[in-house]
Amino acid sequence: MLTTQSLSFLQWLAAGEGAFQNVPVHARSGCAGALSASWHTDAKMTTPNYFEALTKLKLGRQTTVGPDNQDTYILEIDAQSNALCRGDPLVAAVCSDSAVHVYSKGTLLPIGTFQGHSDMLSGARFGNRNPYLLFTSSKDGTVRCWDMRTKRTRASQVYTGIEGNMFTSFDVSCNDRILCAGTQAQGDDAYLIFWDCRSTNLLGAYKESHSDDITQQNPFVIQQVRFHPNKPESLATGSTDGLVCLFDISQSSEEDALVTTLNSESSVSRIGWCGTNSEYLYCLTHTETILIWDAVESTVLTRFDDVREKLAEDDQCKVDYLVDCFYHASLKSLVVVGGSYTGDLNLLAVGRERVHKVRSLPSAHSGVVRCLHWDNMTESLVTGGEDSTLAVWPGKEPRLPKPPSRSAGTTPTSATTPTTPTNPTTPTMRKRRAEKRAALTEDIEVTKRMQRMKVNHSRSATVK
Repeated sequence: MLTTQSLSFLQWLAAGEGAFQNVPVHARSGCAGALSASWHTDAKMTTPNYFEALTKLKLGRQTTVGPDNQDTYILEIDAQSNALCRGDPLVAAVCSDSAVHVYSKGTLLPIGTFQGHSDMLSGARFGNRNPYLLFTSSKDGTVRCWDMRTKRTRASQVYTGIEGNMFTSFDVSCNDRILCAGTQAQGDDAYLIFWDCRSTNLLGAYKESHSDDITQQNPFVIQQVRFHPNKPESLATGSTDGLVCLFDISQSSEEDALVTTLNSESSVSRIGWCGTNSEYLYCLTHTETILIWDAVESTVLTRFDDVREKLAEDDQCKVDYLVDCFYHASLKSLVVVGGSYTGDLNLLAVGRERVHKVRSLPSAHSGVVRCLHWDNMTESLVTGGEDSTLAVWPGKEPRLPKPPSRSAGTTPTSATTPTTPTNPTTPTMRKRRAEKRAALTEDIEVTKRMQRMKVNHSRSATVK
């Protein structure tokens, strides 16, 4: 049953043409195929502008990643949360030179380079609660944890799986307790490997949910692993076998943990959570299909097959591929980013009947854009691609709490009330401590259930 909180996103989907009609002419960047200007003017006077916030994105800074004498692809991007880090957040760029290059987001000045994997990297994630921890995964069969506050020559922790694993994607739960990595298929099965982040202990694995019964020249891979942003036990995975699986990892076996399986009918390239409470899943495929599912009801909300031709016909918009999506919290809408082989980027809105072009971004790249990162707090975008360029698109400044006013050299008088030391055990602090203890108890229960998982490995499978 749909909740009140979920209606806003569905209402936006249902708006379809109406939502697009309210985009200002300058924001539509000369799109053809829209309704008449006179009708657009009437709608603009009577309804709010859905996409005005996206017009604030401007190219801020850009830098070239890697050595000047070689081409370095940027494969993935992650950034620290503005709400958690002190000062300017950091951006991690996963590159084709088997290194992670870290930059200051505001200035794009280089902070450091992390090298330690012996094969191609497949992802990087900053900690959700501890932004100074950086996790990286590789096809060398390891996930490594780097502490940004110490020397960066060696990883502080190394997680290993089953012999022969090649990790193709991974993620960290929202409470930084569970680590999960997906693999390339071994035979007909691809694994999901789970660890306790704190001890590197191997908790177990799933191997039945993603499988390929059709003989292919190339083995299929688990393309995406994504934990729910607020529920540490909820996990979504997408694979080139066409399936998107939703798990409740608090259950003691894979069979019980599998909540639902969604079929994209194509090879999955990207998945992610969206909606006010992250109650929906989006999926992009390698055939440029867009799907949105209700993760609670396991139903398809909308599907658009190969949007490129329709965009070219209706909006005079050239899109060669879909980069990824991001959920715009203030707009309560899913935004799809499409790119061209020459580096152009377009922001697309998903309506009820079709996908609309909202606006183009100024040219910052000269080749294929591989990845992006969106921050809702600052409404800023970071993009990276095959041209070795890392670009930042600022939106708005983060809202930080104002420091208390202080008058230097003054002393309390009868007209002023002297300040008293804060009680270290105020009700607010006691409440936070109680919440922390409750969360820790829940984490322990999840870990215990994971340890009870019965994993049927072959006799030849051994732990490194």
